[in-house]
Amino acid sequence: MRTARMTAPAIPFGRAECADAARATVAAGLTWQACVTLLHAPHPYAGAVAALLIVEATVVRTVAAATRYAAGCLLGVAVAVPAALYVEPGMAGLALVVFASVLLARHEFLGHHGLHLPTTALITFALVRGRHPAELVSHLAEIMVGLAFGLACSALLFPAVRVRSAERALERLRTLLAHHLDGLADSVTGRGRPREVLGPAWHHELDTAVAQARTAVEEAHESVRWNVRPTARRRRWHLDRRVLRVLADVEEQVCATGRLLDEQPLVGRAGTRAGGTPRAGGFAQPYARLLRTTALCVYDCRGGRPHPALPAARHALARLGIPGCGPPVAHDEDRHLLHHLDAALTSLTTSIPTPPRTPARRHRALSPLQPSQRR
Repeated sequence: MRTARMTAPAIPFGRAECADAARATVAAGLTWQACVTLLHAPHPYAGAVAALLIVEATVVRTVAAATRYAAGCLLGVAVAVPAALYVEPGMAGLALVVFASVLLARHEFLGHHGLHLPTTALITFALVRGRHPAELVSHLAEIMVGLAFGLACSALLFPAVRVRSAERALERLRTLLAHHLDGLADSVTGRGRPREVLGPAWHHELDTAVAQARTAVEEAHESVRWNVRPTARRRRWHLDRRVLRVLADVEEQVCATGRLLDEQPLVGRAGTRAGGTPRAGGFAQPYARLLRTTALCVYDCRGGRPHPALPAARHALARLGIPGCGPPVAHDEDRHLLHHLDAALTSLTTSIPTPPRTPARRHRALSPLQPSQRR
């Protein structure tokens, strides 16, 4: 008999999804109990559903969902009450309520919570026409209680801090950029075009990594806003958007360099020196070394000071482009390659400050020539 082993990739949800489900469950349970106890509602489904639907992954999203849900319900009441009281016959009022509520529900502000606008409007219309105002008040009170418990559970019951996923996405982007820069250096030294060394879809791979890192960083920043956990306050500085901006700029330059090398590789483009001798490899070797140095600097771009090799790399790049210093740059493609590499190094040189530290308490050292005032 074979034993089925549950592996991590086979599980469709993780710890964060389980925590979200637990918060929603607690919010719905508390809402149900509170409505039964305080409002004497035998079956407060409306409040439990409201609590379930507004609990999101972060506090910011929960507040936004609660706002949209409440706005949809209030608009539904505002549409249904005048139609139920003043429009005759009843079918004309019902048609007006349905038309107006469905039209308002399509507004982009409400999002998918716009569905509750026509639902609440129809319930309100039926209760007001049937002369059941107490049931309408109880229904709306249940919804308000559900929204309150949903907000409380989302904010206080171990709210999510999605910093680690953002750090992993940035680490993957750094590693991928460094790997592709090394691949471009291999391409320059004669191992083939970039699409042969790195694969035909390497541009798409880099674009996908940048998009995923950008999404993860934005989600992480959103998760630490209005978050009461101390972890959110301690780890906020790890997600400096300037690091992502620098890596995205480097990615653009790497893709542009790869396109140039795909169109016309350095190997085989010999050119001539002033004396008529071929220069094959004279520009390629130092340029490949600069690409590898840039890969090292990219991998070290973590939010602190720039890599110590950056000044020397920029100086070597400047000398490579100066006539009379090093191999001559006789082709326009070579100048474009130097331009893209210079732009990447300039982005990496941008100083990204480290988080501020609490200054240590300074103790005044007593001079041996000045006696202490203490006795």
